[in-house]
Amino acid sequence: MNMNNFLYITIIISLCITGCGNGHDNLTNSPQGEVYQKIITAEDGNLRFEVWTTGNDTLMTGYNKVGFKVYESGNEKNSGYVKFYAKMFHFTSTDFHATPVEPQYNYDAALGMFTGYIIMLMPSDTSSRWYGYYNYNDMISVDSANFDVGWDSRTKFKIFTDLGAQLSYLITMTAPQEPSRGINDFSCLLHESPDFVNFTQVNSASMFLTPKLDSLNHASEGNENPVYIGGGIYKGKINFDMPGGWKVYDSIYYNNRCITQNGTPYIYFQVK
Repeated sequence: MNMNNFLYITIIISLCITGCGNGHDNLTNSPQGEVYQKIITAEDGNLRFEVWTTGNDTLMTGYNKVGFKVYESGNEKNSGYVKFYAKMFHFTSTDFHATPVEPQYNYDAALGMFTGYIIMLMPSDTSSRWYGYYNYNDMISVDSANFDVGWDSRTKFKIFTDLGAQLSYLITMTAPQEPSRGINDFSCLLHESPDFVNFTQVNSASMFLTPKLDSLNHASEGNENPVYIGGGIYKGKINFDMPGGWKVYDSIYYNNRCITQNGTPYIYFQVK
């Protein structure tokens, strides 16, 4: 994309599309007791897409649980699916990158939204902006709607590369957010990308955890390796049997090869 095209898109966005309408007073309760809040409204003509999330009043870096609501001429959609794509443009160049999202958001009748996740790799700032591309049933869409992303200090993800396959991978932690001494639930997602523009959710990897207390090179026992449970999530357990700084290494096998052979990624946890 050259700079002229980018400037043209920016002008169209500012004139035609509302990309960040915060309705903070609109709340909905999920059957699990979670409170969802409307954080983004993207409109074009008679079409409106809303993004709702739980736990924050904006999208944050890392894993975000989200729901979409779709309206055409004021009529809410309650079947089918939503697809969403996000691009970050850096104003100092014509390059952009994307971020992992749910492959397809299906309608959850109990919640009244099309549900799934969005993983944000970077916060927005004065030199770069995120733009969302919304699609309903591959029939109607709203494109290039700007939205903001905040920084979450609890964000934990790791990028690593399988040099033999020339592919990059992103492992994103969803738990524990506040680790405690003893057994903790461990959950994560895994995505594959050739270019950081296209991401594929990996659902069939084998993972093997090794938590080590960094100061003593002590490895705990009683851990359960993560297994895929659906929704992009792998779930297991980790044992922080002593306080201190822990590195949780994850050796990963996928497509009959060790994709972490060029350096086993680890996530750092501070345990009190």
